[in-house]
Amino acid sequence: MAALHATRWKRYGHDRLYFTTADGDKAGYLDLATGTYEGVPAHLMTTAEESAGDWCAHNDVTPPGMPLRAVTPLQSASSPAETAPEDAAEVSLAPAAPQPEPPSHAVREWTDLSTNVPGQGVRLEAAAEWETAKGRSKIAAYANRYVFNNHTQERAWRVGAEGEEYIGARLNKLRDRGWHVLHSVPVGERGSDIDHVVIGPGGVFTVNSKKHPGKKIWVAQYQMRVGGQPVPYLRNSRHEAARAKRLLEAQLDFEVPMMGCVVVLTGTLVPEVTYKQQPDDVRVLDKWDVPRWFRKRPEVLGPARVQAVFDVARKSTTWV
Repeated sequence: MAALHATRWKRYGHDRLYFTTADGDKAGYLDLATGTYEGVPAHLMTTAEESAGDWCAHNDVTPPGMPLRAVTPLQSASSPAETAPEDAAEVSLAPAAPQPEPPSHAVREWTDLSTNVPGQGVRLEAAAEWETAKGRSKIAAYANRYVFNNHTQERAWRVGAEGEEYIGARLNKLRDRGWHVLHSVPVGERGSDIDHVVIGPGGVFTVNSKKHPGKKIWVAQYQMRVGGQPVPYLRNSRHEAARAKRLLEAQLDFEVPMMGCVVVLTGTLVPEVTYKQQPDDVRVLDKWDVPRWFRKRPEVLGPARVQAVFDVARKSTTWV
């Protein structure tokens, strides 16, 4: 059996290593916080354990109950332990030779984020929550989803994933115009992620997808409202873009033109969005603005710099 592909996912307080087969089929996950496997088919358990062991060894992670695989250097035949005389007291010990300092900038292994698909992290969490709900009660789980459409945690993640997948598919159309698009970009160590990062001639944009079926959206200079209630989307988008700009510029020798975007989906053919005033530093878009709005941005980055930003942004280590 070929090794499973392992992908780490950290969000909402969870830290999990999800497995997929070579055909892209889901094969459960390892909870890195508890060391337990969930949803792994019995015939794949041995393969999952081997894949998890390899991943943990390369990433210096040790889940509870799993010994860290390490390579122990072999002692040479001429080592002091083998050549030392029986009467060690008669031997004059010479000062130990100073050991070389380890390199100050060790090369860290990184995951290529360009292989992520839209909504990847949230979809995995929704699937895990669905399996957990069915484990508690299949009748209740199916009733909540298909009969009553109750606002469960599983529904919240599923709706969020649908929004990210829809907007991600539209953003991917930019790729034939000299743009790069990354999805589900993990940031930091607390499970946060950026729905989409768009890099192209018009600049660099962090894009947050928000799906609110049947809700009316109101946008002003300093506030957004969904169904009449204020939401922190503008503030969060500013923070997300500022953080992304700082992390990218730490790896580059030029300034990165950055802006945060919020894309709202209301589930209607004509988006129910009222713009009293667009914010200065965040752009609020609806589904028909994507990808057209990005294509119309004036060029601020040449091809070489677009590629340079993408080469840095695709590395998972950039965002830690």
